[in-house]
Parts: sequence; structure tokens; C-alpha cells
Amino acid sequence: MNWLSMLGETLYTIAGMGWKMLWALVLGFAISGAVQAFVPKRRMAQVMGDDGPASLARAGFFGAISSSCSYAAAAMSRSVFLRGAHITAAIAFMIAATNLVIELGFVLWSLMGWQSVVAEFAGGIVLIAIMALLMKSFGPAQAFERLREAASDNDDVSDDDVPSLFSLDGWRMAAARFAMDWSMIWKDIVIGIVVAGAVVVWVPQSFWQALFLSSGDQVTWLQMIENALVGPLVAVFSFVCSVGNVPMAAALFNGGISFGGALAFIYGDLIVIPMLLVYRQYYGTKLAVQLGVILYIALALTGFLIDVVFTLGGWAPAATATSVGSMEFFKIDYTFWLNLVFIVIGLGLWRLSKQASKPAHCCHHH
Repeated sequence: MNWLSMLGETLYTIAGMGWKMLWALVLGFAISGAVQAFVPKRRMAQVMGDDGPASLARAGFFGAISSSCSYAAAAMSRSVFLRGAHITAAIAFMIAATNLVIELGFVLWSLMGWQSVVAEFAGGIVLIAIMALLMKSFGPAQAFERLREAASDNDDVSDDDVPSLFSLDGWRMAAARFAMDWSMIWKDIVIGIVVAGAVVVWVPQSFWQALFLSSGDQVTWLQMIENALVGPLVAVFSFVCSVGNVPMAAALFNGGISFGGALAFIYGDLIVIPMLLVYRQYYGTKLAVQLGVILYIALALTGFLIDVVFTLGGWAPAATATSVGSMEFFKIDYTFWLNLVFIVIGLGLWRLSKQASKPAHCCHHH
């Protein structure tokens, strides 16, 4: 294959992955914007005040319905923590906000089959449980507590101005959050899709098979362990955001990495280099390192456990013989119609957000 036709195929794959994910992203950010606008944060602190199972379950639920990107999730998790949530609950919130979100499920379904959606959600719950145990055993919870006392809470949205669900102003605010989330991370999503598209076309399968132990048709114990350990490390250096790394995971999975390895790779968005830098900015170097290590151990263990359960149960999806490169992306199917609907919704929200920002600008002149 000469490089010109490879370039063409790369561009086609990138466009195709973006097209497959478009409606899911708009839906996710719309939900995220609405939650940020209409749910008072004080309630969050009340219901996530300790690291007991009920508090963690609620943290997971709130996370799952709120954000959709690791960076937005890290920011929201910190503000919830500063408002009185337990640090373990705040991290559970962040894990759920990146890995238990609806649009991630939709994108996974479209690229890797419904079994991977079930595994991703089951794994997210396991991941939160393991993280909570590690935080309890080795966790620097006291250090985080001291950090909260030192940091005065200077969050500017007070709970008194949470609007009604039926007010236009409320939806303007939701639209503004929608636009803000997009503006914050569209670059990460684009980079994620571009990297994944290039990797799919340019990196030979043999490279992945060398990096990830693979054993032909039968998955071995050694392969499961090695893949679960290596998956998150590959993610650390691929710089992708939660939804952006699903196409790459699909490519790895079709290239022979184990099911659990692919899942551990998807969860790895919690420890990509930019995220570790965000933790460092929020919590200081020492706590960021401890958090990174705890998350890595939890990710690898979760990938391995889910792999064992799904492989022994016979529920692991078969790797599709069609590599992502030879997928037909553009056809008139449900993706096409959903994209049309959500492009209109996205543009509508974007216009609403412009209205929301006008009064803000005029008021600064006084």
C-alpha cells in the first residue's frame, strides 16, 4: 500500500469514527450541562459525606448522570470534594463520570458490541469498590482532609440560584455549560480520534501482538494478567479522553488484545499524562502520585477480574474479523438519523449558550 492511499484511508477512518460518535457526544454533553445547571451541589455534599457503600453508590450514580470527559469529571469531582464530599466518594464520582456514562455505552455498543457495554458498567462498579478498599487501606484520606481545610471553598455558584427546570434562563445556563464543556475538551476528542485513526491504519497488528501477549484463539491466564497490566500503561501515553479512547480500544481488541486488556485500556483515561498533571494542580505532587498508583492498581485488577468472569462465562464478545479500517462508516442507518437529530439539538444549544453569554458581557462594564 503506498502512503497516499494510506493517508486517504486514515482520513476516511478518522471521519468515520467521528461520525459514529457524534450523536452520543452531543447527547452526553447535553445531559451533563443540564445536571450542572439544575442540580444543587449542596445536595451532593449531603449525600456523599463518607466512604460507606451507600455514599459511594450515590456518588457513582451522580457521576454516571453528569459528566462525560475525564477533564470535566476531575474538575467536578474536586468541587464536590471541596463542598464536603468524602475524597473516596469524590473519586468514585469521577470514575463513574468518565466510565459509567451513557454516551460511552452508546459508542462502545456501536464499535465493540453490547457485551462490552455490560462489561464496562460491571467493571466500573468493581473499579469503584477496589479503589475504595485501596483508599481505606493505604489511602491518604487524612492528607486530603487537611487539604480541604486549607483550601477555602471559592466556588461561585451558590445553591440559591439553582433555576427551575422549566425556566428559559435555566436552559440558557445548561446550554452555556454544554458549550463550555465542549470548548474545554473538543481538542482532546479530536486528538483521540485522529490518534486512533492513524494507529488503526499505520501501526501493524504485529506490533500490538508483540506488546500484548496474545495466544491465538484461546485466552490464557498469563495473557489476561499481562494485558490487564499493559492496557492502562498504553493509555497513559495515548493522551485520550474517556470517549475518545473507545475507537482505539476497539482497534486493539480486534488486533488480538484480551477483552479485559481492552477494558483496562478504556479505564486508563483516568491516568493519562494530562490527567495526572490536573491531579497535581489540584492536590499537589505527593497526593497526585498516590492517587495515580491507587488508580493504576485498581484499573489493572478490574480489567483482569472482568476478563476472567466474562471469558469463563462465555460472554466475552468475539473480536470482529473486520478490522476498524475496513468498516463501512457512512450508510443510511440509525447512526445517520440520530446524527441529524442531534446536530440540530447541538446547534440549538449552541445558539442558546450565545444568549446566555450576552448579559454576562454587558454587566462587566458597570
